[in-house]
Amino acid sequence: MHTNPDMLETAVHLYKGWEVHILENRWLKLCVLPALGGRLMQIELDGHEFLFVNKKLEGTMPNDDGLGENGSWLNFGGEKIWPAPQGWGATDLWPGPPDPVLDSGAYTVNEKSDNTPAALDLTSLYDDHTGLQIDKKIILAPNRSEITVQVTFNNRSETIREWSIWPVIQLNTPEDFMGGRYFVTCPVNPISDFLDGYKVMHGLVNNPQNGIDDQGNFLVEYQYLTGKVGLDTNANWVAFCDIKKGKVFVTTFEHQQDANYPEGTSVQIWTQGRGMIYSRNRVLEYSNDPEQNPPYLEVELLSPLYKMLPGEQAHFEYKMSMCSIPALQQIHAVHEYGVVAVPLRAALSKEGALTVVGSFGVFCHGIARLVFRDGAGEEIYISSQTFSWRADPLVGLSVALETTVSIPAEDVWASLEWYDQQENFIGALYKTKICKN
Repeated sequence: MHTNPDMLETAVHLYKGWEVHILENRWLKLCVLPALGGRLMQIELDGHEFLFVNKKLEGTMPNDDGLGENGSWLNFGGEKIWPAPQGWGATDLWPGPPDPVLDSGAYTVNEKSDNTPAALDLTSLYDDHTGLQIDKKIILAPNRSEITVQVTFNNRSETIREWSIWPVIQLNTPEDFMGGRYFVTCPVNPISDFLDGYKVMHGLVNNPQNGIDDQGNFLVEYQYLTGKVGLDTNANWVAFCDIKKGKVFVTTFEHQQDANYPEGTSVQIWTQGRGMIYSRNRVLEYSNDPEQNPPYLEVELLSPLYKMLPGEQAHFEYKMSMCSIPALQQIHAVHEYGVVAVPLRAALSKEGALTVVGSFGVFCHGIARLVFRDGAGEEIYISSQTFSWRADPLVGLSVALETTVSIPAEDVWASLEWYDQQENFIGALYKTKICKN
């Protein structure tokens, strides 16, 4: 990675035998493969690769018809854009994958239309079945571990079309995949249309991978079991964490209240593994063999369904951000500046001993300062010391403070606040009321 925080690079290199476009800043390295459906094939943070890449297909390309042997789907991996709803036997359903145009067809790399230093503008071929031509712009932020993807569906047909924009992100789960290492967290809609805030779409109804955490979020603990769930979440984020390495992937998007979504879901989560599902009027069995049935999981976002007249467009934007947290912790919340692994807690004993603990991940380089405020939000000074910690996307922020203070009021809050390198205030990472024991 670049050591100069202001330096970005766009270049063409080889990645696992493919010619890819590299976007790189101080924190992230992206490998984009236009020739295979405009895929973002890999995202790397400090050597950690977040996206699944199918080892059996590394460096390969589809046959001339854009498919595998006997018309099979070639699941290369990475992140790509599909149209929803998915289905077979009707013109208003997308019968893929496989799809030789939108999934594995070549995208054109366009000339830059603006001065964004690290960005790629891509355009798909025209797909006759859906009537779509897809524009995809991938933008790497200059000073954050953040990627923005802007997708446009263009109706190039002569009839009205209705589609949802469906980003599918395949995440890497290569080791210890039988449980306890890989977790997906997504807030449950408090007024969900589904019992427990989610619905099982494939696999076991009582799948042991699925549950609710102590913050009320939907939680998947990946155990190499095949299945799929859908959520009508309105919280605008989903997080994936490899807790052994403390590496976190977050995707954020904008949910539109009262809009019509495919199957009523704005997020779907697929887990690849052993087991059976019922699809296309038959039972499909997935083997318990990681060599033949490689482990991975998918975070899938869905835009509202857009009805497009001939020549009209639909747009959807989402972000992907990466950071680090202390090992063996999970994600409980996400905000603009980072993630919350252990919510901030502050306790004061009768003798004046203050204990503050919490852990976080951040999407940029900066300084966290612990300040104290009264109930009106005004800063108060309860110690002659200052408490601050430096953090960045490569290093998780762990707060473990024990000190003696004098608190003049009952209603006092501990606020962990985030500043940039020029000491400009950015925002609060977390605040909590000091609990007196």
